Amino acid sequence: MAEKITSRLLRYGMRFGDAFISIVYPTACRVCGSPVGSLRDGVACANCWEAFDLNRLHDEVCAKCGVSLPGRSGLLIIGSRRCGRCEELAFDLARACGPYQGALKESVLRLKTQPHMPGQLKMRMIAVFRQIEAFHSIDSILPVPLHPKRLAERAFNQSEVIAETLAAETGLPIDRSSLIRIRATRRHRAGMSPLERARSMKNAFHLRAPRLIENRSVLLVDDVMTTGSTAHEIALVLGAGGASKVSVLALARARESFGH
Repeated sequence: MAEKITSRLLRYGMRFGDAFISIVYPTACRVCGSPVGSLRDGVACANCWEAFDLNRLHDEVCAKCGVSLPGRSGLLIIGSRRCGRCEELAFDLARACGPYQGALKESVLRLKTQPHMPGQLKMRMIAVFRQIEAFHSIDSILPVPLHPKRLAERAFNQSEVIAETLAAETGLPIDRSSLIRIRATRRHRAGMSPLERARSMKNAFHLRAPRLIENRSVLLVDDVMTTGSTAHEIALVLGAGGASKVSVLALARARESFGH
């Protein structure tokens, strides 16, 4: 009985919040400009989220790195072919909630400034996690660490927000201690080649507590995966420290990110 009452109160609270947002403080969708009618939609309207879901179903992805394979249609999450450009990447598997565009892109950009994941984004991340069989044997979640200087500038690590949201749904522990960023790498910009990105990440991370990852299957989480250079460098460090497997879950994957 108490659970039913609590559930009703939560639904009424959400409805009141949605009405308050739409009337007193209306928000325009960052994709199309239409009003955002629900708090769970975040910065994109429900129609743009629906359009995003329809578009993503037409992409087949590399079975290993998760990059879109052009010229083929299929399912974004499930793929049997490889792109042929990720064989040397050190992680075992990478997946994302979808391509870095539309409602997903705008939500990821907002996450860089506001430490909150709206319901629409959270729902898609959990769905991807549950669809990937390899993720079911994960032992711990490891957010990509920020350099202390960058963390001081931003005041929070968006990868930790992602990790906390996933941990709350799965019960998996978050490992915030074993890996640190020891070099303040320059921000990756559009147009950087895979080689430039890889060089910028070289020796950027240090494993200070190998005992936390030894013989464990680790899930690395981040907001955007482009060439995979960050995940590759971290996987090298974790593998050298004894991790049995390193998988990657990103919120978004850049379409143009072939190579490493």
